[in-house]
Amino acid sequence: MGFHLALYFILLLFLFLLCPILQAAEIFQEPACGEEVCGNITIPSPFGIQRNCYTKPWFRVTCKSTRNGEKPFINVNGIDLEVLDSLFSDADAIVISIPVTHINCDHMNEASMSVNLSGTPFFFSSEMNYFGSVGCGNLATILSDEADSLGGCIQPRCDDGASESGCFTEITGNLTSYTVTMTAMYPDSKRCASAFIFSMYSFRSAYPLPNGINIGTTHVPAVLNWNSTYCGDAGCVPINFYTYKVESCGNVTFHYPFRMKDQDDPNDWFKVTCNEEKVPLLNISGTNLQILDFDFLDGTVMVNHPITYFNCRKNHYNGTSLNLTGTRFYYSDSDNIFWSSGCGNLVTVFSNETDNLIGGCLQPSCRINNETSSIVGCLVNIPQGLSSFYVNMSSRVDSSDYRRKRSCGFASMIYYFYDLTFNISNITHVPTQLQWGTPIFGVCQLNDSSNISCTSNGKYCWSRLSSNHLCVCDRDIHVYSTLCKGTN
Repeated sequence: MGFHLALYFILLLFLFLLCPILQAAEIFQEPACGEEVCGNITIPSPFGIQRNCYTKPWFRVTCKSTRNGEKPFINVNGIDLEVLDSLFSDADAIVISIPVTHINCDHMNEASMSVNLSGTPFFFSSEMNYFGSVGCGNLATILSDEADSLGGCIQPRCDDGASESGCFTEITGNLTSYTVTMTAMYPDSKRCASAFIFSMYSFRSAYPLPNGINIGTTHVPAVLNWNSTYCGDAGCVPINFYTYKVESCGNVTFHYPFRMKDQDDPNDWFKVTCNEEKVPLLNISGTNLQILDFDFLDGTVMVNHPITYFNCRKNHYNGTSLNLTGTRFYYSDSDNIFWSSGCGNLVTVFSNETDNLIGGCLQPSCRINNETSSIVGCLVNIPQGLSSFYVNMSSRVDSSDYRRKRSCGFASMIYYFYDLTFNISNITHVPTQLQWGTPIFGVCQLNDSSNISCTSNGKYCWSRLSSNHLCVCDRDIHVYSTLCKGTN
C-alpha cells in the first residue's frame, strides 16, 4: 500500500512539473516567415532569421544583443548593417544604419568605412535617399566608381570656427558604391568634415542640415533597395526545367494540371475534351461540364453548372447538386454564393441528403416586390470545402416540413460576380467556380532546377514542395503557395 501511494505521489509530482513545460511548448510557436521579430523590428520577406525564411544568404538577418537590447543586422560584403525599419518592404526596400565618411577628422578617419554593395542585389535608390555633408565652406561631391559626379552641395562658411554647418542635395542614379571629395571654397575650409547618404524620410528638413545630424554623427539611416531578379555577378544562367504546353479550346486557354490527351484515362480528373464546336468540356462524376475560364494562381476552374433547384415547369430540377466527393474538386467558398430568386419563400441548404443544415435565407415578401429592387431574392454564403449540397424552397416557415413543402422558384450555386438579373424561365446552367487548389498566403522558394516546371509561354514556374503543395511564381515575380486537393 505504501509503495503504491509513493508511486502515485511521484506520478502526480511528475505530471505537475511536466504540465507547465507542455503548456509553454504549446504556447511557443516559431513565427511565420515575414513575421519574425528582433527587438521592435518585424523582419519582412525575403529577409529572415530562420534558415527557411531567407531566400538567399544576402537576406539573412542576425539578431544580436546590444547595450540597447536586441537589434537585427544584415551582413553586406563583410560589414554588419543594422536594420532600422521595414516600412518600405512592399517597395523592395528597408531602412538600415550606414557609417558616415569623415575627412580631415584625425581620430574619426580610422573609424570611417565605406559600404560597397557591388556583387549583391542591393543598391541605394536616388528616389529615396539624399547626399549630405557636415562641414564649413567646402564643395562636397559624390562620385561614381567611374569618377563621374552624381551630385554635390556647398557648405555655408562657418564664422565661429565650429564645424556645424553643412548641406544636402539630391543624387542621380542608383548607387552600389561611391566615393566622396571635399573641395575647399575658402582658405580656412580644410577642417573636419563628413559626408553620407541618408534617407529623406528619416529626418525633418531644415537649413542647412536636417535636424539631428552633426559632425559627431557616425551613422545615419539610409534606404536600402534590392533587385528581386538579381542573379549574381555571373548573371542569370540557363536552367533545365520541364515545360508544360499551354493549350486552348475555343476562347479558353489552360495548362497544367489540365490538359487534352488522346488516350482514355479514367483516373485523369483534369482531362479536357474539345468537341467539334470547340467547346472545352470537363467530365466530373459522369457529367460533362463546359469550361468557361481557368485561373492557375487561384486554383480554380469556372464551369457551366446545371442549376440546382427550379420547380416552375415540368422538367424541374430537384435541388441535388453534382457530387464532387472523391474527386479533386470542391465548390469555391470565396467565389460562389447560393442565390435564390423569387419572393416569400424560405430557402434551406443542406450539405447532402441527410439532415445536415448548413444555411438558408428568407426571400423578401412578395407584397414589397415592386417597391424594392429589380433583383429580388436572397443569398446564402457557403462553407469551405463543400463537395455536395441539397437545396429546397418552401412557402411556409415551418421547421417541421421545410424539406418536404416545395415551392415554385429558382435556387442554385452561382459565381459571385455573375449578373443576377438573368431570366430564370429559360436558363438551365449558371457559371460556378470549382476549386482544385487552395492558395496559401506565405513565402516560398523555387527548389533546384531539376524540380522546376514552367508553362511554355513562360508566364508561370513552380516547384513541388511536397506531394500536394506547389510553390508558384508568375512572370511579375509574385510568389504564391498553392495547396493542391488530393495528392500526386
